Amino acid sequence: MHNEPMSRRDALLGMGAIALATACESGGTGVATTADASAADLSAPAPDTTSNVPDVPPPAVSVASDTPAIPPVTPNRYHYVTSCCGTPAVDASTWSIDIEDRGLVLATLTLDTLAGIEAADREHTLECIGTGPSSQKISNAVWSGRTLIDVFAAAGVTVPAGATTLVVKAADGFTTGLPIADLDRPLWLVWKMNGETIPEKHGFPARLLVPGRYGMKNPKWITGFEFLDTPYEGFWESAGWSDTAIYRPNTFIRDPLAGSTRPSGVVRLAGTAFAGSDPVVAVDVRVDEGPWEPAVIDYAPGADIWVLWHYDWPTSPGAHRFQARCTTASGAMSDESPDMATDLGGYGGSMAIELVIDAPAVEIAD
Repeated sequence: MHNEPMSRRDALLGMGAIALATACESGGTGVATTADASAADLSAPAPDTTSNVPDVPPPAVSVASDTPAIPPVTPNRYHYVTSCCGTPAVDASTWSIDIEDRGLVLATLTLDTLAGIEAADREHTLECIGTGPSSQKISNAVWSGRTLIDVFAAAGVTVPAGATTLVVKAADGFTTGLPIADLDRPLWLVWKMNGETIPEKHGFPARLLVPGRYGMKNPKWITGFEFLDTPYEGFWESAGWSDTAIYRPNTFIRDPLAGSTRPSGVVRLAGTAFAGSDPVVAVDVRVDEGPWEPAVIDYAPGADIWVLWHYDWPTSPGAHRFQARCTTASGAMSDESPDMATDLGGYGGSMAIELVIDAPAVEIAD
């Protein structure tokens, strides 16, 4: 059941605390400021401007540092939040999830039902389909719950013959549709986040995790599942956003901030790379349109989890342009354009920034 030992989760959260403290103490902009965006995530309709997810093993990449510049696991208070209609008021005492087959209720789940199911941990990254270099709404957490097939089984429900679509309904009025085949990804119903009950803004009492698809396909505040034998167009899909919403390979530079000035010496760039279920296996950086050079991978557990990386450059005075790209296990790459975003289909670019490097101070002899 893909159980993740509690010690691993605690270790990851500890690494996050160290990285946050380091960023705050040094005045760094990497985590303390730009990561304040996070989990809940039904993509916002602000354009920031498919293919099958390959079945590939996790990349064999070693961790270069015990304390990456960015926390491997995003603390709940920093995990990004994007929602279609605000945070609904959910009464835990009356909350339930109806499981329906074309309008016929097959079973109803309650908090007592979930309490009787042994939870397992799943580390999982979420990214908003409306994000881009200026917002970077991407975060990673260790969620606790169970595969949706397991939850259905606990309620005595099997997938009805002929069903092709699973409709997901939420307390805020949000809906989306998923292919029945997605149950084998597998989908997860989760009710804890980083060892705590899921906060209200992140989907209490329970939310869905959908590997390989942008946040708009990972609803919060679940109130219903319905099996259909016809296609279904949900909230954002009906507004023109991608129906498949499959992650595009993308690379972000999180630190330093674009346009900032850095002293002479070695400048360190740090960022994220992600492509959903097609794990990122390499990140490259180029300076001033020069050759691509490999960055150091700090964290790369495998599919459905972001890669953290850094790149050190011995500076020279003046203005310089830095760009980062990623490559996945299937050979896909983030687009060379730093502004690459499909029309309402997600960011797939290789982010670029410009920095100014101060000239070293000149000592004047007496």
